[in-house]
Amino acid sequence: MAEGESSVTLRRSRRYCAAVLGLLVGITLVTPLQAAEDTANQIAAPSTFVYRNVDGRDLRAFKFSPSDLSGTARPGILMVQGGAWSRGSPEQLFRAAQFFSEKGFISVVLEYRLADGTNSPVESFSDVCHALAFVRKDAERLGLASSRIALWGISSSGQLAAAAATTACGAAQGSAGNGGPDALLLVSPVVDAVSDGLFRDLMKGHAKPSSLSPTHTLMRGIVPTLIIQGDADRTTPIERSKAFCARAQELGSRCELVALEGKGHVLDREARDGLLDRQATFLRELWQGP
Repeated sequence: MAEGESSVTLRRSRRYCAAVLGLLVGITLVTPLQAAEDTANQIAAPSTFVYRNVDGRDLRAFKFSPSDLSGTARPGILMVQGGAWSRGSPEQLFRAAQFFSEKGFISVVLEYRLADGTNSPVESFSDVCHALAFVRKDAERLGLASSRIALWGISSSGQLAAAAATTACGAAQGSAGNGGPDALLLVSPVVDAVSDGLFRDLMKGHAKPSSLSPTHTLMRGIVPTLIIQGDADRTTPIERSKAFCARAQELGSRCELVALEGKGHVLDREARDGLLDRQATFLRELWQGP
């Protein structure tokens, strides 16, 4: 290999490794911090139910409800943890889920199949769609308003959530009539998945990366969307979110992008708390409640 070609390959390899590290940092650094915070805040034990069984494995969901349901169906937030498509656990989002329940929402944290060689983001996406269908089917029992269910994703799971809106879930439920969510809440999301080297690798032998890339499958209007992201994010550059939102707006959709000045991919406690409150306000304004 020529010296020039070797140099280019090395630079590309470094950029790829940096991107992977950035996605993993969001899980490896934030999780211990959140665990300590959760203990201090005494997270209430959620109720648990199984929404799908695949190859003998029960996939669970963890429900956090407002203390006073008052017999009224509440808007719901289905939450999907990030972790480079291959790591993480639902417990990462328990603190955030409790926050939303205290604001009057029913929040459900999803357990899904992670990419592990056998499974890929294709299987993860399938689980998200099944979870949406399940909670809508059991909406009355769960106390949910079936046409007011937001999908929440961060970093890699932002791709899964956004894809459920852009590619749809192959059903007729929901306000969009495509089985997808009724609103999107995204934090530092991977919207241009084709540009993500790790995603491309995980999709090899499963499907074309563009088939589940939100940017590449955004062909028609989508549900109201709020994206919150640091403007110094080098892992999932905010320019990609800007392009996604601009395209959604061109298609007649409501897409809001909130740039956090000076913040990178991993957000501190203050920024995380602020974005949760911003998301709750977005849904309250959208749905006039709870």
